[in-house]
This record gives sequence, C-alpha cells and structure tokens, in this order.
Amino acid sequence: MNYMPSFTERVMNTLKVLLLICCTIALAACGKTDSSSGQSTNTSAVYAGPPIIGTSAISFNGPRSNYTITATPTGLSVTDRVGTDGTTAVAPTIKALLFKDISINLEIAGKASSIAAKDLNILIELYIAYFNRVPDANGLAYWIDRFKAGMSLDQIGESFYAAALFFPNETGYSATMTNEAFVTLIYKNVLGRPNPDQQGLEYWSNSLASGATTRGTLVRVMLSSAHTFSGDPTYGWVANLLDNKNSVSREFAIAQGISYISDSDSISKGMAIAATVTPSDTSVAKGLIDALLGTIPNTTNFPTASQASRFLGQATFGATNADINLLMSTGISNWIDVQFTKNQSLHKTYMDTTAAGLLNGISGLSQNNFFESYWQQAVTGEDQLRQRVAFALSEIFVISFQDSGVNNYPRGVASYYDTLASGAFGNFRTLLENVSLHPMMGIYLTSMRNQKESGTRVPDENYAREVMQLFTIGLYQLNPDGTNVLVNGKPVETYSYADIRGLAKVFTGWSWAGPDKTSTRFFGGNADPNRDVLPMQSYPNFHSISEKKFLGVTIAPQSPANPEASLKTALDTLFNHPNVGPFISKQLIQRLVTSNPSPQYVARVSAAFNDNGKGVRGDMKAVVKAILMDTEARNDPVLSNAGTGKLREPVVRLANWMRAFNAKSTSTFFKVTSLDDPLTSLAQTPMRSPTVFNFYRPGYVPPNSEIANAKLVAPEMQIVAEPSVVGYLNFMRDIIPNGVGSSRDVKADYTNLIALASTPDQLLDQVNLLLMANQMSSSLRGQILSAVNSVTIPATNTTNIENAKKNRVYLAIYLTMASPEYLVQK
Repeated sequence: MNYMPSFTERVMNTLKVLLLICCTIALAACGKTDSSSGQSTNTSAVYAGPPIIGTSAISFNGPRSNYTITATPTGLSVTDRVGTDGTTAVAPTIKALLFKDISINLEIAGKASSIAAKDLNILIELYIAYFNRVPDANGLAYWIDRFKAGMSLDQIGESFYAAALFFPNETGYSATMTNEAFVTLIYKNVLGRPNPDQQGLEYWSNSLASGATTRGTLVRVMLSSAHTFSGDPTYGWVANLLDNKNSVSREFAIAQGISYISDSDSISKGMAIAATVTPSDTSVAKGLIDALLGTIPNTTNFPTASQASRFLGQATFGATNADINLLMSTGISNWIDVQFTKNQSLHKTYMDTTAAGLLNGISGLSQNNFFESYWQQAVTGEDQLRQRVAFALSEIFVISFQDSGVNNYPRGVASYYDTLASGAFGNFRTLLENVSLHPMMGIYLTSMRNQKESGTRVPDENYAREVMQLFTIGLYQLNPDGTNVLVNGKPVETYSYADIRGLAKVFTGWSWAGPDKTSTRFFGGNADPNRDVLPMQSYPNFHSISEKKFLGVTIAPQSPANPEASLKTALDTLFNHPNVGPFISKQLIQRLVTSNPSPQYVARVSAAFNDNGKGVRGDMKAVVKAILMDTEARNDPVLSNAGTGKLREPVVRLANWMRAFNAKSTSTFFKVTSLDDPLTSLAQTPMRSPTVFNFYRPGYVPPNSEIANAKLVAPEMQIVAEPSVVGYLNFMRDIIPNGVGSSRDVKADYTNLIALASTPDQLLDQVNLLLMANQMSSSLRGQILSAVNSVTIPATNTTNIENAKKNRVYLAIYLTMASPEYLVQK
C-alpha cells in the first residue's frame, strides 16, 4: 500500500519546511496573500427526489449518516434527519439500503451465522492478511456463498491473491515481486511487523520456493501461527492485534452491514479503518464507523482528562486544570448547557469605566483599551464558550481597527464585539440585523450615509455584496452538506450583479442614531454622544423608493419611503436562504474543530441550524452544541485520520499559554497591545484583520503543497510564512520566562510546574495535558525530555537550584509550543 499522509501530517510537513527555510535562508518580506474566493474544494453532490423503492433495495438521496435506522414490529424504518426524504418503511423483502456513500446489506448477519465461527474468522482474516482492511459486507457475503457452494478456503485464498494483483498501487502486491517481498508484506498485514526477523523471513520464503505453500495458501498458515502467540509475554500482542482487527471487521461488515459504493473506497477507506487498530485499542476504528453511521456519541458520560482537555481546546481559549476537573465531573453536554447560562460581561462597560477616569473621557479611549478588555475576558472569563464563539464570529462578520474610520471609535468596536458575543447564543436572524445596523459595520463597509440613486449617483454596493458573499449565502449554491450544487459539472452562482444592485437600494437611508432625522445628523453633524454604540437609524428622505429586486424577491416602489420594511424583507430573504445553514455551519466548524469537516458533519450541523428540534431556525445554541457534540468532534483523533485537525492561529496560541499557566496581570488591566508585527510578535491581533476577508479565507489552500495535492484546505496557513514562523518562535521564547504586554504586565504562574521540575516525566505530563490533550507523540516526548534533562539541577545553592528548575519548565513549554504537533489542533 502506498502510504497517504493525513491532513495533520501535511500541515506539519508544511510547517517543518517553513522552519527549515527560516534556518537556512535570509528572511524576505511576505508578498500579498491570495485573494481568490474562499470556496471549498469538496466534491460536490446533487440532492434530488424521494427514495427509490425497488423490489430488493431502496435508494436514498443522502449519505448514511443523515439517516436513523430503527427496528419496527414489521421490519425496519429509515428516517432522514437532515434532508427531505422523511421516513421510509423497509419491507421484509428488501435486501439492501443504498445511500450516497455506502450501502447496508440486510442479509449479511444471517449469512454470517450460517457457517462455522472458525471458518468465518478465516474469511475475515483473509481480508486483513491480503489487503490489511476491514471486509465490506457485500464482498464477505459473496465469499460466504462461495464457501457454502463448495469452494475451499485455500481456493478462496488463491482468489484473494489474484484480486490483490488488480490493485497494486493500493495493496502493494505485484506478480513480479520476490518471495521475500511477499512475505515481508504479509508480516506487515498479519503480524503488524513491517520488518520481519531474518529467520522468519527465510523460513517462509523457502516454504514458497520449495512449493510447500503458495502465495494463496501461505497466508492461512501464517494466520494460524499468529494465533498461537496468544498470551505470550513477548509476542502476545500479535494475536491481540489480529483479534482486534477481526472484532472491528465484524462490527463494520456484519453488525452494521457496511459496503462502500466504489471498489477503490472499499480498499483505501477499509485500510484506513484497519490502520487505526492497535493490540490494545479499537476505539478510534469504531469511532470512524460511528462517523459513517452518524452515531451521536454519548457526551453525557464523564470524559477522561485527555478528552476533557481536547474538548476545551475546541470550546474555549484553552484548557486549565480547574476546567479539566470540572468537565470530568459534569460531562460535556451538561458543561455546554451551564455555559449557555453564564452572564455576558460587556466590553462597552469596561470602556465606559475606563473613559470615566480619563481627562478627555470617551475621546481619550484607544484601541489598546479594547485589547485590555478583550484579553481579560478571553483569559479569565467564566463564559469561555461565549468568548470562543464570539472570536469565531469576529472572523466571519469582520470589521477592523485597521480601517481609519473604525479606528476612531474604540468604544464602538467594543460594542460591536459585544453584539457578536450576544449573538453567539442568540438567533442568527437577530445577529444578522444587529450586525447590519451597527454603526461600526456601517463605517467599515460604507453602508452608513448611503444615499438613494439620483442622476448619475447610484447606491453604494459594498455592504450589499459582502452581506451575501461573506455573511450569509456565499458565492455558490450549496447542498445541505456544504458541497456545491452542480449543473453540467459547474457550480451555480448564488447571486448576480443585478442582485447586488437591487439589494444595495435596501441599505440606503441609514446613518447615525440620534433624537432627530435631519440631513445634518445623516451626514454626521450634531453628533449624539452615544452614536458609536447605538444602532443606525433610518432616514426616509435618503432611502430609495424605486423597485428593489434581489434573490427572486421584489420590493415594490414605495411612497413614502419605508427603510424598515425594506430591511426586514431583505434580511428575512437572506436568513431563509437554504445556503445559510451549510455556509455558516461549515465556517464555525472550521474555526472551532477542523479545517476539513466531512460533508456529513456539515449536514448534521446545518440541520441543527435549520431546525433546533423545536421548529426554530437559526438557534445559535443548537448550532454550537451540534458542532461540539458531533461524532467527528468527539472521536479520539489519530494522525492517520484523513482531514483531522486545524492549525492553531496565533491569537489562540497566546491565549492557550495564558490560560494553561494561570497568567496574571500585574496591573490587573492585561496591557497587551498590537501583536501585528510578524517578525517580533504574532502577525495577528484581535479585530485588526487586514481586509473584510479576515486574516485568512475559509477555503485557502497553500500553493504547491501536499495540502493542495490532497485537495484539502488549511485556512490559517494564509498568515504563515517565514517571517511569521521565526517571529512566533522568538516571541514565545521571550514571553514564556518574562511575560507579555506593556512592561511585561502579564506573566504566567509556574509554581505548580516548578515543583515537578525534578521529575521531568511528570513535568512534561502536565504540559502535554494542558497544551496538547496528551496527544504528544513518543518521539517528540523523547526529544523534549532529553532537552529538559540536559538542564542540570545543582546539588547546592538555592538560587541556582531554583533557576535550573525554572529553566526546565521554560524549556518544556517552549519546545512543546514550538512543535508542529502542538501547532496542529487535533
């Protein structure tokens, strides 16, 4: 089998290349990042019609994970949880259920029980031995029938070998391979040993050369030999590995009756599942099966420390020991529900309090005051879930201090961020309206003071375009799973320039709030002292009264002008567009969990957006909970899981460090200012995106990379380059021992870790848990332990002893946070 690296490994490889470049060439200035559309490269699908019920099979329109299969007194029923298939009764005559990705064989359980258990085991293990994959139900059923018809197991083995030759790229077999190469491959598949011992290699190769066995029969002999090691203190793991692969195979093919639609998927994806099995663990493999089936994990159970830390890495700005212990005692579902009840602390309140102590009042505020409030809440706020979701929303509904107009209103930006934080647990329709009418968005995307058409003047189209492209429906029509709708093999645009022109008229006649609606106030005069935080108000004299056509909706000419009615129609139209669920859901999944969610994952979250279970559309609590409790979010990850993970963006890394190590502010204000500089800082500051497209596009693909070749995306890689890699490493090397912010205002408290410095294993265990959810590889762990142990703790002199212990702590944290394994959140 030709090994295919996972998304995680591809990102890590890219980061390693950048690190190498940084060490070998002079630093160069970054060029501009790609500004092409951030659309997904996922394979597209088309949804159509009701299920097709045949005489022996039923065909459904979505992937298996969209459906729930339930036993009934007369057979089975299949219910579509995501699409429009409804509930379908399955008659006893139906032998198969056909979904878009897999099929379910309803006869396999009966067939499997019709032959002896030992013979069934051999058939299953032939799949393992020749292909190192789980068997598909249809294939296994076929061979059961052949066996019952009189075909011997040796003959079936010969057929397996012949079949393996048809897929040399996937299986590694070829007719011209030497006996030694064949035996080596069987050692890998059967015994889990890619490097056989010389004595064994010679023995089995000679058996083939002498004709005592053939390539079709040798496998059965080796399988029997492998099972004899059961209980052996040295090689017992071989039998355990084979037994575990057999167990997973039975779950996949017999208990669930799964077959992939294509032969190549049966081999490659079946191999991927088998590859996750170890002599002591089948949980990852069974988790992959659960993901195929759409099984919802039981998140009310108490997670382990590792699982709790991993969850907190997705749902908060990073794990702490206290939060890990709390989560382990309450369960994930309960923790989320409690977070929904936490009170919101307003950034505007902090800005008002700060302004009260300034000579110039509100006009004396700067963006640095917002950053103080931001870091206080991100690091110490009890409503961590709200904090994390609000940050994700700030990277979708973008405004930025880098805009000179926005920069004049730091209290307004604080209020805008409050709007996002409130919307994190509200309804998307309300959030959309509050964003559209916030004066900071009005300034940033120039909808403020937008005037109706007159003579050669036309309404400003900026917000009309971006509210569709970036905030609601995207560029292309989407299926419920986030894939593009295709017509003649090409994606279909969601809107045209005519739609932009029509919608732009809706956003005319809106400007600063105040007690009157005079032209003076519309153009910015006679300023209300709170206009930076009050929603924009309508000015009918400046609102277009002509016909407004967009997205298939027509607002008739108005007399008099009615800006509120126009806005309601427009926002209702956008909110109810079928694209909004998958478009917003996928981006939130990318920000919180993984850059490349499966279409099924997107579909499940999109379904929660469309209906929270109580007939309510746009319930953000339901969306957030669906994202964090989904099978793909909660299954324990491994590096070989394709698509797993996301690159941690710089702001999140800094917050991880602050939270993990109980950082405190000497001034109590968390005086952390701009972090923009890529060479000396992080190349990212909250609310300082360079464009409305955020710091990175959701569909960004690093050019000329393994990620690109695999047709995956890595959004955060758009702000990764040689200068920012070096800058991050230097920045962390400096702040870990010394602190961050003005006058080193924010410093970590390493008291607990210093107490462990004399036992580096325990020290690294704690760092691994807090920063990496115990996902550190043995090789990385060995490298860091070696480095930490190289710092000798002297026997005498208290000061030197304490300094050595601190240096061990600093080194353990730095090397962990510098590693590609940490940088990729899994």
